[in-house]
Amino acid sequence: MRFVDSGDVRPELAPDWSRLVRPKGNLARADLSLLLVLAGLPLLLSLARILALPGAMDGTELGPLRAFGRALNANLSLHAVPPVAREHILYLLFLPTCALLIAVARLTFGIQVLGFRSILIAVGFQETGVLPSLGLIAVVVATIIVVRPLLRRIRLPYYARVSVILCIAALTMVAALLAGPWVRSEAVWSVAFFPVIVLGLLAEGIARTLDRDDALTASWRAATTILLACLIALVCQVRALRETVLQFPELVLTQIVAIILVSEYLDLRLFQDWISRLAGMAVPRLFSDDGAYRVAVVRNRWNTGIIGRLGRAGPKEQARRRVLEGDMTLLRELSEFIPPHPRTGQPGGIVFNLAHGIQGNARSTHVPAMLEMSGIAYTGATPVGHALALDKAAAKALMQRAGVPTPAFCVMASERDEAQGLRFPLIVKPRYEPGYGLRIADDRQQLEDAVGTVIQRYRQEVIVEEYVAGREIRVGLLGNDAPECLPLVEVVDSGKREKICPAPIDEALAQRIRAAARATFGACGCRDYARIDLRLSESEEPWVLEIGSIGILEPGGSFALAAAQAGYGFGDLVCRIVEVARARYRSAEALRPARAGSRGRAEREARGRSVVAT
Repeated sequence: MRFVDSGDVRPELAPDWSRLVRPKGNLARADLSLLLVLAGLPLLLSLARILALPGAMDGTELGPLRAFGRALNANLSLHAVPPVAREHILYLLFLPTCALLIAVARLTFGIQVLGFRSILIAVGFQETGVLPSLGLIAVVVATIIVVRPLLRRIRLPYYARVSVILCIAALTMVAALLAGPWVRSEAVWSVAFFPVIVLGLLAEGIARTLDRDDALTASWRAATTILLACLIALVCQVRALRETVLQFPELVLTQIVAIILVSEYLDLRLFQDWISRLAGMAVPRLFSDDGAYRVAVVRNRWNTGIIGRLGRAGPKEQARRRVLEGDMTLLRELSEFIPPHPRTGQPGGIVFNLAHGIQGNARSTHVPAMLEMSGIAYTGATPVGHALALDKAAAKALMQRAGVPTPAFCVMASERDEAQGLRFPLIVKPRYEPGYGLRIADDRQQLEDAVGTVIQRYRQEVIVEEYVAGREIRVGLLGNDAPECLPLVEVVDSGKREKICPAPIDEALAQRIRAAARATFGACGCRDYARIDLRLSESEEPWVLEIGSIGILEPGGSFALAAAQAGYGFGDLVCRIVEVARARYRSAEALRPARAGSRGRAEREARGRSVVAT
């Protein structure tokens, strides 16, 4: 038996408004009421003005309303503007209309365009004509795309690149101005009146898309931008609309409210996936079933992407490939390269984090913290995991708590501090600094000298630990729940620090080494991959010295050598790290409870149907 409490309307015949309207929940009821009042007020004013026009409805009951409308017509109409200034006024009045068209194209239909350049191009069409403008755009954009790699290679900042691009555009237009009389072409002559700033912004937008994606994507976005500009230019030439905006300028407020409502309720991106596939630049989702997804490699090649200098600067990395910089520009670049799914919010890709930081304390935690804050998936340890690996005292304390053998140690803040009963020889190294050169002290005087040198150089506390004489072993771990131990690597200090892989170790000892490495991996909050450095004492007891969570993937290093021995080429190793990180996020997503908004929407839909089955 079925009962329906919504009259005689069958629930399956009711329209499914959730497919057409998807509120984001950003507007409270009071906000929505205010917006509707603001949107309706200009419509009511326009109605009163229409009733006051000659030939409109007559009636004594409309007398006060008609009088009010006549007053509005006398004071709000822009028809009195001189014809010579009317085009400029129309540009201003049509700006909200153009913005509304772009908002609908981008948010409702999912057509990706180059920002609001369509409006500027449409203005250029009005000044120069469509065909001459398109020819000029093609020539300038092609020239700038050819020149842009040189501008980036000499590392011009953004404002300097835009300045050069504007100059190139101006030079092209001057050349057209000089060539016009020579070829006796009015069209060539007219291109000199195209707004130069529009050319510069369009060319820079296309070039930046080329950097992030590919030529097909850049061509597609440029084409959609220009097509939308043609539509805007066409709309702006409709005589009835021109008369309407001059007569009723108050409708601008209604259009502004419409843009807000489109963003709140009609952010559907209906054709985004289809258009993306057509353009050859589909952005696969991290949690989709497809095997392809976007990966952004983030590293620190330079240490200039900062606001001010504060703290010790990190080292420069000389990388040949252009990837994203782990500095203050990172989040803006990532939001464009791997945007989340517009409806589900799932990550649009993953960051392969190789950034060691630019400056200041706990540099290796900076990029992971930015990614955590922004909700972007990434490989490697969390900020806490990197901080623990970076803080040798905290890492060794966690190892001791987990029962992992590690040499006795103490922290010294001054060369006058006591070594707390440690036995010489002792290893001296900075507490937080990766990539250091350790020092060995055989007596108290050498210890004081070494501690003083480290403090003076690194401006931080010093870790002093007992030296373990024996074979040096490095263990690469790959994975999460049950991390895979790559073949062991032995570092032989024969003057060149040669690496032997697999290390000549019997299986029973190798099992103990792997167990200690896995225990360290779990105790110190590692994820996806890490390298554990150990020494074997004379009694073949494995002692864990340190853990590395960043800067361990260089080609030819211990980790890459062990991976190659396990059958992973360097490219395969990178892909495998991305795969295990992706699997980790997918597992976390599967265990996460449904979002409150989705659950609430489902409950509302169930109440709306109000169907009870027995």
